[in-house]
Amino acid sequence: MEESVAYLIESCRRGNKSAQLLLYKKYVRKLYLTCLRITGNRMEAEESMQDAFLKVFTRLNQFKDEQSFEVWIHCIAAHTAIDYVRRHTPEWEELSVNYVEPVEEDEMQEETIQYTAAKIKEAIQLLPAGYRIVLTLYLFEGYDMEEIASILKIQPTSVRTQYLRAKRKLLNIITVN
Repeated sequence: MEESVAYLIESCRRGNKSAQLLLYKKYVRKLYLTCLRITGNRMEAEESMQDAFLKVFTRLNQFKDEQSFEVWIHCIAAHTAIDYVRRHTPEWEELSVNYVEPVEEDEMQEETIQYTAAKIKEAIQLLPAGYRIVLTLYLFEGYDMEEIASILKIQPTSVRTQYLRAKRKLLNIITVN
């Protein structure tokens, strides 16, 4: 861990408000972007990011120095944003036990579409909350399907289906625009 971050963490543990402000300034942008990708709304992202920082500062004694601090606070922010979206009724679709997973659409179709970062960001914001969360956790945050299922407390087959549907819907949004 960076020496300056370790010093800030230790100062925060002792209640130093200046150190809290410096730690906040160091990570605010990254945590905001994580929350924004999950919530899909600037105001909700800011609110969940603020809540995440409150959790970070109140749980600093739980942080183990051998962990990566950035990963630790990133997980707190992601879980806080997911909880925020969950409280605001996402559209989860539970599947029956006999469900057969859909077959991937033609991969060539995906390759022929010209993507731009701005177009993809706009399109992701148009996805329903459930789709946006699964897509964000898988593509941007790097969680696997089992981890996402555990985080969201839904079945892994539901996560895979949500991901495939989100991807398909995202492609439709991009091609229409």
